[in-house]
Amino acid sequence: MGNWLVNLRDWVDARLPIVRTWNTHMGAYYAPKNFNFWYFFGVLSLLVLVNQLLTGIWLTMNYVPSQEEAFASVEYIMRDVDYGWILRYMHSTGASAFFIVIYLHMFRALIYGSYKQPRELIWIFGMLIFVVLMAEAFMGYVLPWGQMSYWGAQVIISLFGAIPYVGEALVEWFRGDYLISGITLNRFFALHVVALPIVLLALVVLHLLALHEVGSNNPDGVDIKKHKDEKGIPLDGVAFHPYYTVHDLQAIAVFLFIFCFIMFFMPEVGGLFLEAPNFEIANPLKTPEHIAPVWYFTPYYSVLRAIPDKFWGFVFFAASVAIPFLLPWLDRSPVKSIRYRGIFTKIALVVFISSFIILGVLGVWAPTDSRTLLARICSVLYFSFFLFMPIWTTLETTKPVPDRVTTKGGMGVFGSLGVLALILALAIIPLKAVAAESAFDCGQIPCAEVDFDLTDTDSLQSGSALFVNYCMGCHSAKYMRWGRLADDLGIPESIAKEHLILGNDTKFGALMNISMTEGYAKKVFGGAPPDLTLAARARSPEWLYTYLNSFYLDPSRPYGVNNLVFKDVGMPHVLLDLQGDQLCRPAIAIAANGGIKRDENGEPLEDSYSDCGRVVAGEAEGSLNPEEYQEAMYDLVNFMTYMAEPSAVKRERMGISVLLFIAVFFVFAFLLNREYWKDIDH
Repeated sequence: MGNWLVNLRDWVDARLPIVRTWNTHMGAYYAPKNFNFWYFFGVLSLLVLVNQLLTGIWLTMNYVPSQEEAFASVEYIMRDVDYGWILRYMHSTGASAFFIVIYLHMFRALIYGSYKQPRELIWIFGMLIFVVLMAEAFMGYVLPWGQMSYWGAQVIISLFGAIPYVGEALVEWFRGDYLISGITLNRFFALHVVALPIVLLALVVLHLLALHEVGSNNPDGVDIKKHKDEKGIPLDGVAFHPYYTVHDLQAIAVFLFIFCFIMFFMPEVGGLFLEAPNFEIANPLKTPEHIAPVWYFTPYYSVLRAIPDKFWGFVFFAASVAIPFLLPWLDRSPVKSIRYRGIFTKIALVVFISSFIILGVLGVWAPTDSRTLLARICSVLYFSFFLFMPIWTTLETTKPVPDRVTTKGGMGVFGSLGVLALILALAIIPLKAVAAESAFDCGQIPCAEVDFDLTDTDSLQSGSALFVNYCMGCHSAKYMRWGRLADDLGIPESIAKEHLILGNDTKFGALMNISMTEGYAKKVFGGAPPDLTLAARARSPEWLYTYLNSFYLDPSRPYGVNNLVFKDVGMPHVLLDLQGDQLCRPAIAIAANGGIKRDENGEPLEDSYSDCGRVVAGEAEGSLNPEEYQEAMYDLVNFMTYMAEPSAVKRERMGISVLLFIAVFFVFAFLLNREYWKDIDH
């Protein structure tokens, strides 16, 4: 068997140089033996690239790139495709993970001068990869066809309209229509799935070929090819395989542990990886309260918003992405590594990274005057880092560079942690100064603090009954299936058909639609009531719970009620018979003196009396006392939280097993690495 495989290898190798290619790029490629933590991110970026390609292929098997079906097809993947939710979360988490490792990979190039001669072309290819990756991520961000997908595309594409003469034509060309539509979605799908991945893979190959032609840099910035033994092997190098392949297994294990922890236990990451507005289907007639791109674009978006003029905003936005291409020619320092550079470079790099972090956070937040001012200051610091680099790198005094690599150099763990603390402090302190917001999370009041339990089957069953009997008179849950609901909640099919499923002819596996047509709903309500399948993710469970407890009588409204959380809400209080009357207690009656709105004479203003501070029980009691009503609302919201993501409990249970497996894998990877490296001089 062994001879047959060897003969096959030799036969193929005579026609295709696989052995020579292996030796050139792995087995006989010698890398510096003093690689440190920062050199893990190159291989991690390749790992994430493979993840994105494979999961993307599987997602396209069920995704429908049409304006009518795109959003529903994503929910179909999440709910009805076996383990489709894993594929979706691997891809969405992988998108953010890609930019995290790429940014850290670029940071390593900054601190060790990996862009300097003879590695200029490596840096150029790397920057091209980054730009294509930004385009690829933007196209993919539009595909779920949620609210932020639609409006984010609207904002970004409209930027090109600022270009004189050809701007409007470019915008129309990008859209493929006069507005964002299904044609735009189809175009972006083709680019995201076919065109850009081909370009990205080609650039990655060129990046690696250029790297292996001139050799890898190292923390000392020393060329290991200067010192070789009689066989031509660098004295300070080791074969990439097996030494760095087993070495990188440890980093892969740690990365996968973090990646899987996020994927299984917090896939939304507080709205950074998956934004709440994107759990609502795209609506051209409803603009989100705050439009912002996903987090990895926000530093450049902050630069755009910091400029008051649209044209110059676009210019500086484009320049912020383009200017790093010039880095190899802006840096005039005679040394590569920050270990041997002067104090100017170290201060400039710390300020630059802090400014970049601040710009990223500000891009996520809604703009205010103070935040815009801070964004302008940080934009100046961002560009100053590059524009003044030729000056300080020429003037500063550098340290002597060793002739050969060192294995004990650098700042050490505590020194690195100290620099990290300094960078974070320089970023956090200014952000704290502009972080104050006037609005509550739940309209006029803070959201209630409630912990929901998706393992409480009794609560979920009670909540499902409330939802069907009270909510589904007007609202659908059209991405959820009756059969899935019954199975997950432990309700036998016969009982579900008799007491739960609406409509005698409704099939057990049908979607949870209602009989009210959209046209009739518009006639009765003035607009179709929104679907509630994903309400708990689009709004948050705490918001829903607070909302359901905050109705009060208001004769000025069409249905005689208003709401503290959703002021001037356009729906009736369908749970009124359960809760009973609630009255508004004006804010002036409960506010502290400093909080009352007064005129110049100290008299309370009229609108102070109309502000509702909180609700109190009225005369008409409901069928439930206040404690029972709150418990019923807990069950209802608990059910809506389950319905928004039916796989949540299964996801977390599976996550524990996966993390345990990765932990065991890390132990074996650590032992294997120690065995291989025990005879290498560190």
